[in-house]
Amino acid sequence: MPQYEPEAWRDGRPSNDEPSSREQCRLLDLLGRINYRILSGNRVYVEVGGVVYKTVYGGYWRSVFTGIEHYLLHCEQVSAAVWKEEEKLTAVDLPIAYSNGGWTTSGHSLSFILNRE
Repeated sequence: MPQYEPEAWRDGRPSNDEPSSREQCRLLDLLGRINYRILSGNRVYVEVGGVVYKTVYGGYWRSVFTGIEHYLLHCEQVSAAVWKEEEKLTAVDLPIAYSNGGWTTSGHSLSFILNRE
């Protein structure tokens, strides 16, 4: 396990398991486009694991203590999977994480689920 180094994020060099600056810019651009569509009166739906969510907003924040960046989609569940019992409308934060295959949320490709309209 890597040792924590205070403010090591300021040197601008990502480690092997972190996204490059270009990848981070692309994700922030995507979150901005999602928020723009929502503010323009359009709806953005995503599907994750057979469940459909209506996106309320895309978010980003960085911890002032550790420098760790967090990305998320704040959503409302619209439909549940067929095999699950119906539940009422619930708010959910879908964390967006970087992996070897790119950006994912709950193990599903972010670009794949956002291309559906």
